[in-house]
Amino acid sequence: MIKTNIQPNLGKILRIPLAFLVMAATFIFSAYSHVPVEIRSLSVTIRYSFVSTSICILLLTYLVLRLPEPWRLPASFTLGGALFGLALGGLWASGQSEPYVVSGLIPYNDAATYYVDASRLLDGSVLSDISSRRPISIGLLGALLGITGRNLQNATAILVFLEAVACLYLMLEVRQAKGAFAGSITFWIVFLFARRFMGTTMTETLGVALGALALAFFCRGSFRKSLPFILLGLFVLTTALNVRAGAFFILPLLVLWVGWLFRGKGWLAWKPTLLAALVVAAGFGLNSLVLRLIGNPEGLLFGNFAESLYGLASGGERWSYVYTQYSETLSLPDKERMQQIYQLSFDLIRQNPMGLVRGILHQWELLFSDTWFSVYAYVGGEDVAANRPLHLVLYALCLTALVQLVRKWKTPFYSFLLIATVGIFLSVPFVPPGDAHKMRAFAATIPIMALLPAVGVSELSHLFPWKPARDLPVEERLPAGLTGYTTLLLLFIVIAPYVALKTAVPPVIKPPVCPAGETAVTMHYNAGTSVRLIRESVLQLDWLPEFHYGRYKIFIHNLPNDEAINILSQVEPPATLMLGYDITTGKRVWLLSPTDLMPGDYGILQICGKYYETDDPDIKRYWFFYPQEIKLQP
Repeated sequence: MIKTNIQPNLGKILRIPLAFLVMAATFIFSAYSHVPVEIRSLSVTIRYSFVSTSICILLLTYLVLRLPEPWRLPASFTLGGALFGLALGGLWASGQSEPYVVSGLIPYNDAATYYVDASRLLDGSVLSDISSRRPISIGLLGALLGITGRNLQNATAILVFLEAVACLYLMLEVRQAKGAFAGSITFWIVFLFARRFMGTTMTETLGVALGALALAFFCRGSFRKSLPFILLGLFVLTTALNVRAGAFFILPLLVLWVGWLFRGKGWLAWKPTLLAALVVAAGFGLNSLVLRLIGNPEGLLFGNFAESLYGLASGGERWSYVYTQYSETLSLPDKERMQQIYQLSFDLIRQNPMGLVRGILHQWELLFSDTWFSVYAYVGGEDVAANRPLHLVLYALCLTALVQLVRKWKTPFYSFLLIATVGIFLSVPFVPPGDAHKMRAFAATIPIMALLPAVGVSELSHLFPWKPARDLPVEERLPAGLTGYTTLLLLFIVIAPYVALKTAVPPVIKPPVCPAGETAVTMHYNAGTSVRLIRESVLQLDWLPEFHYGRYKIFIHNLPNDEAINILSQVEPPATLMLGYDITTGKRVWLLSPTDLMPGDYGILQICGKYYETDDPDIKRYWFFYPQEIKLQP
């Protein structure tokens, strides 16, 4: 008897770790493997194709979600590991330059600032003013760089893996609450949004991961009317919105919803409402704690909202509009600049309140426009006109879902989704879609926006005469590991960055003695941080870290800034590109070096050379550096 009881329990205990191990192995193989060579074209397809990727995801996830236990969870994790690994591998195999990455690896624009600050954390420096606006994500990146020996490629891979696990748990929870169709469609839409940030150092990756985990808890809690799960979902969602600022109006509405859901005879139960409010406060407190531990005390959380507010008050202009009107503010320290922009915004609103009204209406108009700023702009190919029919279908599914949410508002799951949708909609003017391409600022709530059309499909499936095709809730044992995984992740993103900062040992630097007219620079040089450009005559497949020059020169035109394209296009092969910082001064360095100058081993580089000479601030901010001599510090 004792033996028969232990074996099933041991199987249950080991099933989740084994599923994670299999998923990790599948992810690593899909992302890193060069064999078979066909995996290269498959990974590029999953990364960049819309039609093929969509068919693959919708079909395979639906089939997996229809599997019985105990096969469903390991099959889901294996499939998810393959899909996320392939999407990441597609970036590394193609060498694409995208808005936030150059040649598949090197961080660009905001991503470059986050990467440099995360790297400096390992030398004992706190985050800069800009990174202190989002300390959780940058701190996590720094911790992962520390774990991987400053290997940027591996650090971003771990970020993507964490996101993959979160999205899979969401898919499984949606399946239980609404059925396989809904779970499959939710995963599909979230994946399409998330894949363009995979392999970058942008905060959206962690924002999506935490947003997916939050929605998983809301699905579980509302389906079973469980206050602990709902409160945990609210805490994780608050943390997600602190990681990637977005639709904050959803939080107070959900607090009131909790009080309403657990009401007695009245309209609101004060104890659950107070608990929910404290949970939201704790989420903000967590962000403030991380800021105090690793950030600049002068950093201003959510400081860039001031820029968006001025654009909104100006009738719906972009966040950068204030700098075209008051360019002198650019020279001010971050905190002082944002305070001044707030004052300019309030003055503008007092002078012309209708400008704010026009700005609000303009942002809601963009939400349903045929532009890259619409609510589902990331669902489709590169042809906006061709995407219109698909987006109309998604809008129709959302409308179908909303009708059912209103009809069934007394059901906890439906009332949650209704309130969450209203909260996102009310947040739109203050998280202007026009400020962020393809709804980037809504990363934390993208899973909720993905669930809405999925519910529409689920509701329509009830019209099918064939009962097995109907999407129905499933009363089964809860997917194991969700609470444990989320708890470990939350603990890690708080503790690991602080440990990385406090255990940092600043390197002993011996600056090189350079000839007159040259600048001395010292940089960290590690595996997985550089890209090598090779001549067209070299016969080999392109794969990170080596790409043929012709591919590189074509793809850098995908970058959003002409001034950077002009400089980068002048690089001649064989060359090595690397982003880092001068350890002595902390200043950013974008190294553009002939490959034969680079040492054969890794370590600290002693470099003599020159920064790109220009008075143009739009070019100077990149800190392009041309070495004349590079030595490895003994």
